[in-house]
Amino acid sequence: MVSVVEEMFCNPYITELMVRRRRESLKRDRYDVYDLSDNLIFTIDGGTWNIRRKRVLRDATGIPLLSMRTKGLVTMRYKWEVYKGESTESEDLLFSAREQNLFSFKTSLNIYLPPQQPSTDITSIEPDFRTSGRYIGSSFKLFEPIHNTLLAEVVHDFSWGGLIIGNYSFKVRVNPYVDFAFVIALLVIADDTSNLR
Repeated sequence: MVSVVEEMFCNPYITELMVRRRRESLKRDRYDVYDLSDNLIFTIDGGTWNIRRKRVLRDATGIPLLSMRTKGLVTMRYKWEVYKGESTESEDLLFSAREQNLFSFKTSLNIYLPPQQPSTDITSIEPDFRTSGRYIGSSFKLFEPIHNTLLAEVVHDFSWGGLIIGNYSFKVRVNPYVDFAFVIALLVIADDTSNLR
């Protein structure tokens, strides 16, 4: 089982979700996540052009589940940190994500869970998860790299019509026992990272 946020977001079957992104203003956009019965599961809001690029993932009732923030450029690559709720305390860190390769047309991220013991040399640590591709063209995939296990992927291409104004939607398929709040957070991070380029 891959549970990063909470076990309640892991199903024993394949979960398909629709993600709808819409531009609310020049500085803000919003993601709404629905199940296939059109029930709201999550909302993600936050600024797109602020220094920390803070995003908050909330459940359908508005309770903050996690917050995502950039930690600035790390060797010319963006690093994101994701915390429980709206915390910024180190003990509430759920995971961090960093671009794998700055000079690529695809957004690939290395995802690290908090280490059990502090380490000073993070460059030698292998990532716990990896993403590859973008949701554009249905190429986004999340893997567990040691066994090369596919955990989630975008399976439905969005409409090109809304891309110019910042409104589009896509479907994501999450494999059994994989935390879909974790997957959605990574999709938003991949989207924001690709938009920073």
